[in-house]
Amino acid sequence: MRAVLIGPPLSGKSVLFAAVAEAGGSSVDISRGDLPHLAVVKVPDERLDWLAELEKPQKTTPAELEFLDVPGIDMTDRASRSRAKAHWPAIRQSDMLVLVVRAFTDDSVPAYRDRVDPEGDVSELMDEVLFADLEQTSQRVEKLERAVRKPTPRRDEQMRELELMKKLLAALEAETPLAEVITSDSEIKLLRSFAFLSQKPALVVLNCSEEEASQPGPEQLHRLSCLRLSAKIEEELARLSPQERAEFLEDLGLSASAGARLVRACYEAMKLVSFFTIGPDECRAWTVAVGTDAVTAAGEIHSDISRGFIRAETVAFDDLK
Repeated sequence: MRAVLIGPPLSGKSVLFAAVAEAGGSSVDISRGDLPHLAVVKVPDERLDWLAELEKPQKTTPAELEFLDVPGIDMTDRASRSRAKAHWPAIRQSDMLVLVVRAFTDDSVPAYRDRVDPEGDVSELMDEVLFADLEQTSQRVEKLERAVRKPTPRRDEQMRELELMKKLLAALEAETPLAEVITSDSEIKLLRSFAFLSQKPALVVLNCSEEEASQPGPEQLHRLSCLRLSAKIEEELARLSPQERAEFLEDLGLSASAGARLVRACYEAMKLVSFFTIGPDECRAWTVAVGTDAVTAAGEIHSDISRGFIRAETVAFDDLK
C-alpha cells in the first residue's frame, strides 16, 4: 500500500519525506534531487515490540508502507499547472493522499504565493484533485455517450456505467469528493480501474515551526483529518539514536515522533490492521484490510494455509499481555 505526499512548492514536503524514510529504515538519496522518490517504511507498533520481547525470536518483521514524494504542485499559472499534470498518473497509482502544507514563517525560505495560508493551500490542492477527476469523468461520459448509440452486445453494460458516471460528474461539479458518493461495493469494483483521486483517503499535514510543534492544532482542515508536525524536527530526530531521540522528544515536550504518528495515521486511514504470528524463528506483523476474516488472513501467510483451512486458534493482544 502506498501513500503519496503532495503539496505546494517549499512546503517542506520533501524534508518530511526524507525524515520519515530515514527513521523508517529506508535508504533514499534525496541529494540527487530527481523526483519522484519512493521509500518503504516500517510501521511502528508497540504490540509487535512487546511480542518480540516476550518470544525473543531470531527475527522481527514489522508491517511496511510505501511513501512516494512527487514534485511540488505549483498552481500559480497555466504552464505550472500543465507541468503538475504530468505527475497525476503516479499519484493515481497510490492508495492515499497526504497533503503537506506550510504553517511556518521563515524569511530565508520564500513562501508559496508570498503568503503562509495552510487553509488556502489545502483548498487549492483539493480543487486541483477535484478538477483532475472532473476532467477524467467528463472524457469518459463523452466516450460512453458515443458508444451507446450503437447496438452492441455491451450496450446495456455501457448504459449502466454511463448512468453512474453522470452521477459522479454531477457530484464533482458540485465540488463533492467522490469518496462521499461512491459507497456500494459494486460501484467501488466497477470504478477501481479509474483510480479517482478524490475517492482516495486523504490526510492533511500542517508543517509548523519547531516552537509550535507541541502546541494543539486544528483537528480538521477542509473536512480532512489534520496532523500537526515540524518537518525540521523530524529531520533532526531521524539522525539520532533511539536513546537520543527519546531525550530530544522529552526536551521538546513531545511524547512520540510525529513521523511515527504520520505512518500510523496513514496505515489506519487506508483501513489497514495487523495480525501477528510469533515463534522462535520470527515475530511478524501481517497487513490485512479491516474486517478480513481468518481464512483470508491465513492466505497472507501462505496460500496453502488458506486452501487447507480448518480452524485457527487466536488470542487478543490485550488478553495475552
